[in-house]
Amino acid sequence: MKKIIGWIIGLCLLAGGATTCAIRWEAWFGNPPEPEWVGDTIDYQFITFADDSVLYGAQQDTLQFLLLGDIHNSLTKAQMALLAVRHTDIDFWSQTGDWMERPYLYYEQMMYQSLVGTGWEALPVVAIPGNHEYLKGVVKTLPEKWKSIFPNPQNGPARFLGTTYFVDFPQLRLIAIDTDGLHRMSDYTQVAFWLKKTLREAGDKFTIVMMHHPVYSTAKGRQNPLMWLTFYGAMREADVVFSGHDHNYARRTEYYKERFWKKEEPTVFIATNASTKKYPVKENNKYETSLAGEPVYEYILVTPSALKIKTYTLLSGELIDEVEMVK
Repeated sequence: MKKIIGWIIGLCLLAGGATTCAIRWEAWFGNPPEPEWVGDTIDYQFITFADDSVLYGAQQDTLQFLLLGDIHNSLTKAQMALLAVRHTDIDFWSQTGDWMERPYLYYEQMMYQSLVGTGWEALPVVAIPGNHEYLKGVVKTLPEKWKSIFPNPQNGPARFLGTTYFVDFPQLRLIAIDTDGLHRMSDYTQVAFWLKKTLREAGDKFTIVMMHHPVYSTAKGRQNPLMWLTFYGAMREADVVFSGHDHNYARRTEYYKERFWKKEEPTVFIATNASTKKYPVKENNKYETSLAGEPVYEYILVTPSALKIKTYTLLSGELIDEVEMVK
């Protein structure tokens, strides 16, 4: 009898899995056809901190930079120019993935065209791929073109050179994690151990982690249990964790339990979104603040004594949130 019940349960699970795959096949594995680009073609490579001269030029105690979440090719040149005029003194900028809608020439050209002539093309960028930069499939792949567009530092885990890495400044260690490239369990463990080591070796610098998928999902109906299981513990060493993917804004502070060898120190988790794509915010009484339905971005100021983050609405420039950490 027990064997029969076991067979029935197994068949039900198999049928459920097959049904789910049939319904979600296109969403999980189907790549939409590539639109045809009509217009001038730009062959462009972004300035990154893999260039020693660029990194040397940014070695200063006070830094100002912008952080943008998902973009999905939805920001126009006029809007990018507006940000450039609004923040004329930034040293670089960063982006948490899903800059492009798909990893096709059409969207690459849209990305380039939105920047050229705005001043952004002259600034270094810290970028990571999101799930929309990957080609779908049973095993997702990141096109080599992405790595040539963004020649990032090669100081990350062996399997993720150029997509997971860190950049050091006198008062800040900025860590970028490619979460969509995590396929095998060994990928998760390799990156998690690397992250712990990289955070602990930051010394007395402020530490910021940027990743595409969030540790805490902020959109209704979304969960990332593997992200939480893998990175929650390691993030106790970080000051701030930025993420995208959920297309809204939310900030929460996690107060990790005190350990006998380490005092209780909070980590601020911020989900952000710069695209016109929007999802409602998941109801959660742990959010200090949240916003859905409007693109936002972060202005970040790092000094020897403080890390300040201000979040503005992208179009109007209205300040909606700010947080400060002091050494």
